[in-house]
Amino acid sequence: MESLRNKVAIVTGASSGFGRGTAIALAEAGCNLMLTARREDKLVQVATQCEKLGVRAVYYSGDAQEERTAKIVVENTMKTFGKIDILVNNAGIGRTLSIQDTTMADFDLVMNTNVRSAYAFTKYTVPCMIKQHDGQIILTSSVTGIMGHPDETAYTCSKFALRGLGQALDKELLDKGIRTCVFCPHAGATEFELGYGRTAEGIAKSNFLTPEDVGAALVNVCRQLSIHEWLSCDWLLIM
Repeated sequence: MESLRNKVAIVTGASSGFGRGTAIALAEAGCNLMLTARREDKLVQVATQCEKLGVRAVYYSGDAQEERTAKIVVENTMKTFGKIDILVNNAGIGRTLSIQDTTMADFDLVMNTNVRSAYAFTKYTVPCMIKQHDGQIILTSSVTGIMGHPDETAYTCSKFALRGLGQALDKELLDKGIRTCVFCPHAGATEFELGYGRTAEGIAKSNFLTPEDVGAALVNVCRQLSIHEWLSCDWLLIM
């Protein structure tokens, strides 16, 4: 397994949930980090926790839906660390609504947060990875991206789209040294969809994945050996 010590990772949606768990797990493995999300106060807490593990963790607070956020994060990462080894496209949002109750504004919010953000962050990161002839891109899809769920029509669209994006990236980038993994976890014991179809009580009683579960899984993905040992993608990881 490849060492992650002194690798550089960008994690989007890093302020809570799966993103926070992934950031901490990568820090424990020795990765330096660029963290991004909307909530600066939460980002500061995560960055501080990561730096206590002996790595460098910087952050940028911005809305992942906006192209400028991706551009600034990638530029700041290169200025700070000089390289990008890992991109974890984790930023996401969901709404548990019937199609009748899902407004077009809801649809745009979900698609822009989940898909447009991943596309933009990948678009601006890829040139850096091509120069290195090495890199790992992770797209956080969902089991809902394998089988559609009722009352999550917009969310299902977004997660299927991420699987398609991952397949296309694999075909386009694998011979350039860049590996792609589409990660399809089931529900998480996080604040995701809290107040939009889930309750705190229901989450507390669930047996959902924890942020620590997800962080450990994605660290293992990033520790896969060089491109010559990479088996292929989707590289579809389902939990």
